[in-house]
Amino acid sequence: MKKRKKKLKLKFILVFILFMIGLICYISYALQKRAEAIAELERQYEELRIEKEKKEAYNACLEEPYKDAIIDDLFNELLATLDSSNISIYFEEINNDYTFTFNENKNQYAASIIKLYAASYLLDNARNGNINLNDTITYTSNYVSIAGLKLKTRTVGEEITISDLIDYSISVSDNGAYRMLSNYIGVETLKEYAKNTLDVNLTITESDRFGTLDVTDTNKLLNHIYEFIQTDDEYTDLLVNAMNNTYYNGLNFDNITFLHKYGYYGYYFNNIGIYNSDNPYLISIFTLYGNPDEGALTKVNEISKQIYNIYNTNLELKEDYCYSLAYE
Repeated sequence: MKKRKKKLKLKFILVFILFMIGLICYISYALQKRAEAIAELERQYEELRIEKEKKEAYNACLEEPYKDAIIDDLFNELLATLDSSNISIYFEEINNDYTFTFNENKNQYAASIIKLYAASYLLDNARNGNINLNDTITYTSNYVSIAGLKLKTRTVGEEITISDLIDYSISVSDNGAYRMLSNYIGVETLKEYAKNTLDVNLTITESDRFGTLDVTDTNKLLNHIYEFIQTDDEYTDLLVNAMNNTYYNGLNFDNITFLHKYGYYGYYFNNIGIYNSDNPYLISIFTLYGNPDEGALTKVNEISKQIYNIYNTNLELKEDYCYSLAYE
């Protein structure tokens, strides 16, 4: 009996020892797996941290101005194809802070480009509370002979809002609407506004409401307009909608669209505009190419496309540079 009890006791001790050994092995295994899981999580976290740092470095690089050395060469190649006697260009890339100019101080007849100065004056003053764009101007018989596409749809004697007249003068370059607005503003007032706000000397007179400009002058205006449309309100909507048109728009091509204004008179055909994108730029092209319906529009369109391609090449090279800086 005693021997049997002893055997049972030994058996129990042996089972207990085996159980403890198993428990210890299990705990060791579990701790090892836990340590491996923690190490894996730490490794994944470190990978994510490094990836985040690289992405932040890449995005930070993209935020910095950049111009690859090849861009000047590409612009010079374009210049070599242009006749300096009949074209002026001012290109300004805003985010990457570089410009390309050609005959930038050459004055020529502005034609309907001037209408954008009048629109800018009215919209600035409207946003500042000095003008109500719902106020009206009477469409009298004096304007009938110069009425454009949209003014012709209105009735003599009708009251037309300043807002509508701004749209008419920009979207379809309505001469009658512009004359009504410039009479409302006053020639001297518009000249003072251009000088004080834009540092541009307008040469308009009572008899000639168009005058001469150079592409440096129009680039100053486009800079002002670009800053103006950064505020999201009814005034921005009015201007953007008016400028976003295809009426003799020599800047648009394929699916690339510009906010623009054209001017045409005699030999003078001009286009200025804003490529309003995540990487915006300003472009003014003045030419002596003549009638837009007889080849001038196509020529300006081709120049706009070439400039866009150079600009886009710089963006692609910038992405490559920033990627190599952050990831390689």
